[in-house]
Formats: sequence, C-alpha cells, structure tokens
Amino acid sequence: MLRISVEEAAINLKSLLERIARGKEVILLEQDKALTRLVPPLQKKERLASIKQFRDSLKRVFEKFWANIIRYYTSKVHLRGLT
Repeated sequence: MLRISVEEAAINLKSLLERIARGKEVILLEQDKALTRLVPPLQKKERLASIKQFRDSLKRVFEKFWANIIRYYTSKVHLRGLT
C-alpha cells in the first residue's frame, strides 16, 4: 500500500488514479499522519454482497427489538399497570 503526501498526490494525480483503478490502495498523508485512504470502487458483485450482509444484520437486530417489545407488552408487569 502506497503512502503519499497530499502535495505529492496533487502533483501525480493521474498516475495515482491509474494505480487505484488497477486495484491498489493509497493512503494520503498530511504532516506524516494518515488523512484518508483511497480505494478502488467495489464491483457490482461485491456491492450486492455487502448490501445483503447489511440487510441481514438489520433483520437480526429488529427481530430482537420486536421480540423485546412483544415480551414487554405481554408481560404481567405491563398488564398489572393497566388495571
């Protein structure tokens, strides 16, 4: 992984972008500290897999959330408060 200063990146932007397009990652530095990481875009297959993984994680979270809500509203503690 190439580490390059922002100033150097500005001077060599075209070659830097070509490198990233070939699948390489580049870290931009400012005063020897990492500022950002430039990465090639995900391919369609990778994006779809990532979206599916995200949706699956949300499904698990909300299943637990709704289970807790239902458990609360059907519990004796909640029902006692209504009488």
